[in-house]
Amino acid sequence: MVFFLRNRSGKLVVLALSLLVVLVIHQFNAAQGLIFSGQLSESLEIINRCTPNSPETLNHSDGDTGLPNIIHQIWRTKDVRTYSTTLEASQDLWKTTFSHNNYTVKLWTDDDVLQLIKAKYTWLLSTYKGYRYNVQRADLARLVIVHAEGGIYADLDVYPRDATQIQCLQHLGLEAIFASTGGNLGLSNHFFMAERESSFLQSALCEAKRRAGKETLRVLLPYLQVFWTTGPMMVTAAFREYAWLYCTQRENLGLLDERYGRAVIHHAAGRSWHGSDGKVLNYMADNVQTTVLMGVISLIMLLGLVWLARKHMKR
Repeated sequence: MVFFLRNRSGKLVVLALSLLVVLVIHQFNAAQGLIFSGQLSESLEIINRCTPNSPETLNHSDGDTGLPNIIHQIWRTKDVRTYSTTLEASQDLWKTTFSHNNYTVKLWTDDDVLQLIKAKYTWLLSTYKGYRYNVQRADLARLVIVHAEGGIYADLDVYPRDATQIQCLQHLGLEAIFASTGGNLGLSNHFFMAERESSFLQSALCEAKRRAGKETLRVLLPYLQVFWTTGPMMVTAAFREYAWLYCTQRENLGLLDERYGRAVIHHAAGRSWHGSDGKVLNYMADNVQTTVLMGVISLIMLLGLVWLARKHMKR
């Protein structure tokens, strides 16, 4: 081992592996940043049921709930047939499910979003145009749209399962309700609803602009960069800051319990924009516990160092 350390090439190998370990841990911690931030249930209402005609919903009529009957969706053009080769866009299902309930299903194109930002959110225009990935623009767009008009946002791979429950959620008197990430650890942006000009959505937009700065370069993997700048990591971080600033204690924001959320909507999770890094990290997040994964990574790195040491000692 001493010979290995004195050998110049050996030192370079050790240094390279050490840097790799640091990089892997840094990026993995970025991916798991939501896990180590405390329970969201301490700061907002976890919704695991909604009973139509309950006292909570009866006390909030259509006039004062603040959640308009508009379902917003986003695609590049008006032709949602180009959305996916494996999934059917959910627009038609939302229309047929809610057509008899006086709802409007509104599809926003890239041009529509750009015009809205130019008209009402000029302070976000440079941020929106400056994003590296289209999915970042889509993430920001959904927040802008619901902030501007209020209502419900649903990705094109999100399908309604229970219209009655969705309507019930609108009448809980909450400012905003979000779907959850795995284990109720964070706020997801594939499905949410909010009142027009929601103060929380305003805070989230400000946080997105802040995260578009140079510090984004510290997150190397594209998948994590998207999640950190505009995706669930950003939205969850914005909520934590909002809750701390306004001392929000289960007053006006809600999070759908993961199991209950699956009864309300179906998220097919197309993940069509994900590269190889995103697919690997998603597989790990879906199938491997954090502690087990970190242990495996550490063991692999240690075995690699031992193998290289023995190899050089035999020379």
